[in-house]
Amino acid sequence: MVTSSQQALAVWGLLVVPFVLLALFLWGRDGLTAQFVAAYWFAPVVLTLIGVFPAPWQAVPG
Repeated sequence: MVTSSQQALAVWGLLVVPFVLLALFLWGRDGLTAQFVAAYWFAPVVLTLIGVFPAPWQAVPG
């Protein structure tokens, strides 16, 4: 059975890992901009606020 913390880790892991890879690639080519960061994170933030994605702090034990 999948717990809510495991689900939160999985969802945010699938969002953070590709972002880090893309950001490193763009940073190496001097192409990392605030517009890219905002465009990438806009949908996940909105979906978290309306409750579609689990909040990342749910993965923190305690």
